[in-house]
Amino acid sequence: MDRRLLDMRPTRTDTRTTPPHLTKPYYDRADEADEYSVWPASDAVVGLEREQWAIFVRWNERYEAGAVGPETHPGQGGIDARYDELALVLAPCRQAPEDARRLVGELRFDAGARYRIEGLDYWFRWRPSR
Repeated sequence: MDRRLLDMRPTRTDTRTTPPHLTKPYYDRADEADEYSVWPASDAVVGLEREQWAIFVRWNERYEAGAVGPETHPGQGGIDARYDELALVLAPCRQAPEDARRLVGELRFDAGARYRIEGLDYWFRWRPSR
């Protein structure tokens, strides 16, 4: 079963599961499978994750157009007040609980734009960890 993930931050939100799930660790764009901690996310957390992701995507569009430099990346802090506020609110939600499931994520890339409001250019196939 494939799942689209929404971002490249250390914690990602998988909104195609019921309920949505958060995942960890940071993905380094390697093609091999990797192990993740996965746990449910509330609708409210998913909404906040999507809002922060949209801020990043809009920045990335300006960055790729050459309108802004890397020093304006909202993840650096002090650049976008709402992004910073969301980072603080989401920080505790991004910590894996003790009962998080361990799953292996296998990547599949598509031909779309790398960063888009609805997600990234890859899909995950989840399987149990050994």
